[in-house]
Amino acid sequence: MNLNAIGIIFSNMHDEEMHEITNSRTMGALPFAGKYRLVDFMLSNMRNSSVASVGIVAKSNYQSLLEHLGSGKEWDLARKREGLFLFPPYGRSSAGIYRNKIEALNGIMTYINKSRYDYVIITDCDTICSMDWEEPLSFHITQGADITVISYKLKEGEERQQETVYSISTEGLVTEIKISQTAEEGNFIGTNMWITGKQFLVSVIQEAMAYSLTDIERDIFQKNIGRYKLAAWEYEGFLRKINSINDYFKANMDILEPKAREMLFYNYGPVYTKVMDDIPARYGSNAKVSHSLIADGCLIEGQVENSILFSAVTVEKGAVVKDSILMKGTFVGENALLQYVLSDKSAVFCNGRILVGCEQQPIYVDKGSKL
Repeated sequence: MNLNAIGIIFSNMHDEEMHEITNSRTMGALPFAGKYRLVDFMLSNMRNSSVASVGIVAKSNYQSLLEHLGSGKEWDLARKREGLFLFPPYGRSSAGIYRNKIEALNGIMTYINKSRYDYVIITDCDTICSMDWEEPLSFHITQGADITVISYKLKEGEERQQETVYSISTEGLVTEIKISQTAEEGNFIGTNMWITGKQFLVSVIQEAMAYSLTDIERDIFQKNIGRYKLAAWEYEGFLRKINSINDYFKANMDILEPKAREMLFYNYGPVYTKVMDDIPARYGSNAKVSHSLIADGCLIEGQVENSILFSAVTVEKGAVVKDSILMKGTFVGENALLQYVLSDKSAVFCNGRILVGCEQQPIYVDKGSKL
């Protein structure tokens, strides 16, 4: 039975904040954990929750996203009715490229209005988690809320910058919203995921357009706490938000921990992605690999430790790769040393090259670079 909701996923949030790594791709197409893309996690959550209709809103650099998604068959969304829809930036030719989420939602209003479901799930691609949408939707309905935001309580030692922080009553209602805050342990932060009713969303977006409002959190959520009933459902599982290259690097490295992989990939069903047929990874007689994720198609003749290697990466004899993320097609020459390095696709590190960053500031190497 299908969930009584459609899904809308924004693929381009934080493209500007991560412009180095999103110059040739949108945020949703960013590779993650050896073989996935960021969009896979939100899309798989919806597929595992039986959301039958999902719209993905794109803005720029979305060619690789189109190639990855295809017809949506990997997520069981290749259907004659409903299924997967990809919306380019020109929702309405007269409006031009949308400038914010309000304009983007207004541009796909036909899709929303035509839906036969009563609720709408809206997310970005910048959050990595595994969840069953039936639980927060049931909470939303029981609360009789106009909007339900998915919140996350920061754990011990966690601190984040530029976050939306919620104050939540014992009844699960939002009493205060602070935007662009430094959030610390015990704070409830936004996850850029929320639920609302279809008709309510239509009326809110129409009103926002009429008054030239530009920001959903500030102009709709924060300014209308007394007018709308805002509820907050707490997500308690593994969750990582990616708002910067450092966030991206750390989220990938966290996946090396078995507990994190178990919570992310096995809690609420599998994470689906486009399957790339390739030969298995090959290891030379002197290769040493520990605490790492190695994708198919790799050739390892050197040493790899605490790292993530995407497909078709080559590590030559005598080379050492530690605490690093190497995307598809990266070549590491003989006796090179890489530590705390994030290399984009098809980067080449020549023989004897040494690059050492640090955990707080890994070195980013652009796509196709030769060093």
